[in-house]
Amino acid sequence: MFEKMLKGFLWVVAIGALVAFIFLFLGGKAYGADISPEDLQNQIDELKSELAALKNNKLPTNIEFCGERVPQERGYVRERLEKELLMLNRKQFILYIKRANYKYFPYIEKRLKEWKMPDCLKYIPIIESALNPNALSSAKAGGFWQFIPGTAARYGLKKNINWDDRADFEKATDAGLNYLRDLHKQFGSWALAIAAYNAGEDTIESAIRIQKTKDYYGLLLPAETMQYNYRAIVAYLVMSKPEAYGLFLSDGDLYRWPDIEEKQKTLSKPTSVFSIAQEFNVSMNEFLWLNSWIKVPTGKKPFRERIKNFILPKGTYTFKIPKTP
Repeated sequence: MFEKMLKGFLWVVAIGALVAFIFLFLGGKAYGADISPEDLQNQIDELKSELAALKNNKLPTNIEFCGERVPQERGYVRERLEKELLMLNRKQFILYIKRANYKYFPYIEKRLKEWKMPDCLKYIPIIESALNPNALSSAKAGGFWQFIPGTAARYGLKKNINWDDRADFEKATDAGLNYLRDLHKQFGSWALAIAAYNAGEDTIESAIRIQKTKDYYGLLLPAETMQYNYRAIVAYLVMSKPEAYGLFLSDGDLYRWPDIEEKQKTLSKPTSVFSIAQEFNVSMNEFLWLNSWIKVPTGKKPFRERIKNFILPKGTYTFKIPKTP
């Protein structure tokens, strides 16, 4: 019954969207609006994509995540999954896919294969930070894998004036996967390990002790953690088969790194980041894009005052720069 009602609702929405589009198009023509063939085709393509999404936004019959079965036969599990799927931010997921497939996923996939960990774990930084190195939560969790300062230090991620290892993708990924591996050893389940990544080990241990179950899908947890795994599962479903959910991207749409090389440089004294970029003959924006662990100074002072202190302390660093022909 619920499924029939859902399908009926989706088709009503789809028909309404189509009628609205025709009305706007004809209305625009009637009032002499200048609609180029390219704009019209883009609108048609977007509508087709929306209709495909409405038609196909349903869960697969069987879902496994990190090699563990997702118990959809439990009504509340299915409802939570469908909530994430039906409220999908399609434009945001297009950005996720464009960022992930060539820029970031290859490194995570390589590490997961080397360490014999489930491939599905690559979706954790998607729901943590949208693969944004500058993401910072209200709890001071930062970087791609959203480490809070204490856990970051525990897993070897350091920070200093104007740099932060949490925004170094390779270092943060190694730390994030090590943390997940330790959590899996502790709890014996990837679902619980992922939940503990969000809520912390103590919270999950306490919930297990009080409720006397190690079934993630049966545990009462903080609201965010209750939905956290479902968000990861839906990210996996959509990003692994985007066309099934109305997302159509060609290979050329995906972001790529330029050909890069690594240069090691020892700074004998605190040095301006501007002068380092100039020495490598790289623009500041590209230099910071390739080396996202370097952080632009923030604060209440005017920008021109803050950048006077845009320096790296003395030490030895490895910088990524575009490879010269």
